[in-house]
Amino acid sequence: MKEAFRDEMKRIETFNRLSNQSFQEPVTAVMKICLMVDILWERLRYGTELQDYFQYEFFKLKNCERRNYMTFSKLRYTMQICNDPQKREIFDDKVLFNQKFSKYLYRDWLDVTIASIDQFQNFIGEHPVFFAKARSGMFGKNAGRYDVTNRKASDEIKSLFEKLKENGCIVEQMISQHPGLASFNKSSVNTIRVVTLRCANGKPKVMAGVLRIGRAGKTADNFHHYGIAATIDIDTGIVNSPGIDREFERYITHPDSGKQIIGFNIPSWDKVKNLVYKAASIVPEVRYIGWDIAIDAFGNVQLVEGNYGADPDVTQMPCRIGKWPLFKKELEEIQRLKMADIKKR
Repeated sequence: MKEAFRDEMKRIETFNRLSNQSFQEPVTAVMKICLMVDILWERLRYGTELQDYFQYEFFKLKNCERRNYMTFSKLRYTMQICNDPQKREIFDDKVLFNQKFSKYLYRDWLDVTIASIDQFQNFIGEHPVFFAKARSGMFGKNAGRYDVTNRKASDEIKSLFEKLKENGCIVEQMISQHPGLASFNKSSVNTIRVVTLRCANGKPKVMAGVLRIGRAGKTADNFHHYGIAATIDIDTGIVNSPGIDREFERYITHPDSGKQIIGFNIPSWDKVKNLVYKAASIVPEVRYIGWDIAIDAFGNVQLVEGNYGADPDVTQMPCRIGKWPLFKKELEEIQRLKMADIKKR
């Protein structure tokens, strides 16, 4: 009973926070009642989550416009149709991922959870500036940049090693990013999110592209970790929307560096697409994947991570265009293919 009460209070708190963020004017009691009724209808009729309702601004949209968005329930359906849950660990465990996609990483890395102190010292001897992230984690958990150039004391190194081991981290050679991307924010490696779908014909298709930018002093560019996201035109590689953050703030220029976001031309865009086409076929049982790609100082592309259940919010919020129509037809064909395979058995 107490747990149910706490859950209900948490939902009310979330509703109040999101409604206050979404409207410039004060939200009156009448407005809140109207919103609650609409949200309840969306939930019962279409399985729309509270977060979906506000982040896609459903309160501004007609019913036919709302149905174009890939909500969380549609994401679950997509994963059910496309992704074999027995293969999920490859994408959730960064060690397994790095092993599986090693030829697309182009950087050294070490699993601290099983490494010895000597192996760690050898790694930082070659890469005194490195990036650490949790072996299993989301949204930039335990991620951070480390510089041990001036930390020579063995007790300091040992303490850092034990901390990273306790946090279940892997460490990777720091990516020296392309100057065009670094000009947005130098404290983070600013990456490209590319969503692919391996269609019924077996060929991967790029469904969406997003530029992800960190904020000053932050080491991660993750949208759910204070980052900014802006959509990319798939054909040209040009950013075609303002940036947006999780607080629903929109940016024509980066709020810290002042660099213009919309109109930015992604370096090596053709290389980015070629990489994800190849990577998307490595684990054919997983059709829907969100890839994080870094571009180094020489214009080479490096695979950072693959996301088994890539959240569609980052691909839809910046441009205010729902992606569901792009997926619906493809998913229907994949479902028919699966049913045909079942009948053959």
